[in-house]
Amino acid sequence: MSGLFTQSFDILPGKESDYTEFVISTLLPVLTALGLAPVGAYYVEAGSGPKIFGVHRAGDAREVCRLVTTDDFKQFVLRLKSFVSNYRTAVLEPAGKVKHVEYVIRKGVWKFNQYYDLRPGKKKEYADFIMSEYIPALEKLDYVEVTGGWNVLLGGVSDIIGELTFNDAVDVGRMLNSQEYRYVNQRLQDEFVTNYQNKILRCTERFDEPRWLRL
Repeated sequence: MSGLFTQSFDILPGKESDYTEFVISTLLPVLTALGLAPVGAYYVEAGSGPKIFGVHRAGDAREVCRLVTTDDFKQFVLRLKSFVSNYRTAVLEPAGKVKHVEYVIRKGVWKFNQYYDLRPGKKKEYADFIMSEYIPALEKLDYVEVTGGWNVLLGGVSDIIGELTFNDAVDVGRMLNSQEYRYVNQRLQDEFVTNYQNKILRCTERFDEPRWLRL
C-alpha cells in the first residue's frame, strides 16, 4: 500500500491568481516528476487549521520521506511559500483496512477525518475495539465508507488519522446524529484516545487533472 504525503495551507490574500498559475505550471509537474502523484485536494469546511488540504501518493512511506528531503523539493517549498501561509505537512503510512488497498483519486466526495493520539498502554485494546466494534457500527450505515486509518510518521497534529468518505455533505450530518456513531465515538474518546479533533473536508469543485488544487 502506498505511503501518503499531505500538504495543508492557506492562500495569501491577493495571491489567488498567482497561486493558481503556480499550481498549473509548477506544483503538479514538480511533484509528479519527484514521484509524488496527486490523489486528492480538499477544502476544510469545518475544523481547525489551514483550509487547503492536498494528498499525494508515493511507493511507500520511506520513499515519501526520501523525496521530501531532496534539494529539489526544498526549493519547491520555498517557492510555494511565497503564495501561501500556515504551511504544514505530514507523512502517513497505512494502518488497518487500508493496508492492501490502493489509494486512488476520488472526485466529488466529502471526507470526515478524525485525528487523535492513543492513550498509553491501550494499543491492543484500541485495535480490538476498532476492528470488532467501531468499524462494524459504521458499516451498518450504508452511506458511510470506512476508507481506513493512517499512522502519522512525521508532521501533522496527531499520531493517528481515521478517514471516512461520503458522497453527500448531508450524509456527514446523518452520521454525526446517528446512534451508532455517537455511541462508538464516545467510547473511542473516553477509553482509548486523547487529543481528539475532527475535520469535514470537501473535494475541490474543479477537481480535474491537472488543476487538482484549484478552488
